[in-house]
Amino acid sequence: MASSMANIDSRRVTYLTLDNDELEEAVLDILCTEENGPTLRDEIISYLVQGHLPQDSTLARKLKVKAARFIVIDKELYKKGYSQTYLKCLTPNKTNYVLREIHEGICGNHLGGRALAGKALRQGYLWPTMKRDAEKLVKHCRSCQDHANINHQPATLLQPLESPLTFAQWGMDIVEPFSLAPGQIKFIIVAVDYFTKWVEAEPLAKIAKKYVINFIRKNIMCRIGIM
Repeated sequence: MASSMANIDSRRVTYLTLDNDELEEAVLDILCTEENGPTLRDEIISYLVQGHLPQDSTLARKLKVKAARFIVIDKELYKKGYSQTYLKCLTPNKTNYVLREIHEGICGNHLGGRALAGKALRQGYLWPTMKRDAEKLVKHCRSCQDHANINHQPATLLQPLESPLTFAQWGMDIVEPFSLAPGQIKFIIVAVDYFTKWVEAEPLAKIAKKYVINFIRKNIMCRIGIM
């Protein structure tokens, strides 16, 4: 108000009054972020407890097939397993709490997304988007981002290996170990031309300087030549 009256020559002070208190007229809007809409879990419970089925015959048949793998105990839905205990099926408004408790609770160790979903499964919980929700939680965890093993070096252009001519530059390496072959052979010496990607290889029984020199002389110098 003061800034708007800076250019007014009058020295009078303007003020506004309200008949009622502002706090009494305020209306507080509470936003609900939980997903409480109908889910497949509710449909399965309705079918197992009350026998309700969709009007569509195809949907009804699919629901019967899915419901055969579930059971209701004390109004809670559990999925049956052949070699594991019953898995409690959670509603969308409880999955975030379970993931956070496992990820950063009193016994949490800030697992990755895949490991977090697996641990929640071993704890006896199940919901359709378990892996996706776990990966999303890990990406938004501040501690995981601060202490993750991430390369913070600035991005640079790739530096490809350049060779001016065919067979002008070679790369060599010894590959091992392999299963023992006749002649006690268990190594392979490999040479690759940088320009054409041509490969020369030879099996070896042992790694020694004389064998490497003989390989270069026989497979590169005598066959291809020296540039």
